[in-house]
Amino acid sequence: MKTRRRRLRATMSFLLLSLGPSSAWADSSERESVAAGKSFAEMAEKASTDSRALAELYRMQEQYVDRVTGEWRDGPERKKLQEASSLLQRNTEHINSSLTMATGVAETMSTRIRQSGVLEKMARLEAAAKEAEARLAARWERERAAREREREQREREAGERARQQRR
Repeated sequence: MKTRRRRLRATMSFLLLSLGPSSAWADSSERESVAAGKSFAEMAEKASTDSRALAELYRMQEQYVDRVTGEWRDGPERKKLQEASSLLQRNTEHINSSLTMATGVAETMSTRIRQSGVLEKMARLEAAAKEAEARLAARWERERAAREREREQREREAGERARQQRR
C-alpha cells in the first residue's frame, strides 16, 4: 500500500511539472500538453485503485517524455543552447590566451627590471633621501636650540636692565 502511495505521489508530482509552462510547447502543442496533463491526472486517479491503470499511466508518461524530448532535440531552444555553449567555449579560450600572454609579459617585465638595476638605484635614492631628511632634522634642531639660547640671553639682559633701573 505504501509503495502505491509513493508511486501516486511521484506521478502527481510529474503531472504538476508537466502541466507548467514550457518554452518547448508552442500554440497547438501547448494545447496537446494540457490535454495530456488532464489525461494523466484522470489516469492517476484510476491508478490509485487499479494496478493495470498504473501500468498504462507509466506507458503514457514514457510516450509523453519521449515526444517532448524529441521536440526539444530538434527545437530552437537546443540550438540556442548549443550557440551559447560554443560562444562560452570561444570566450574561455580567448580569456586563457589573454592570461597566458599577460603572464608572459609580466615575467618579461620582472626580468628586465631586475636586469636594469632600477631596484638598486631606487634603494640608493631612498637611502639618500633618508640621509637628507636626517640632516635637515638635525639642522632644524640646531637652529631651534640657537633661537632658544638667543631668547634666554635676551631675557637675562632684560632682567639685568630692569635690576639696574631699580637701583
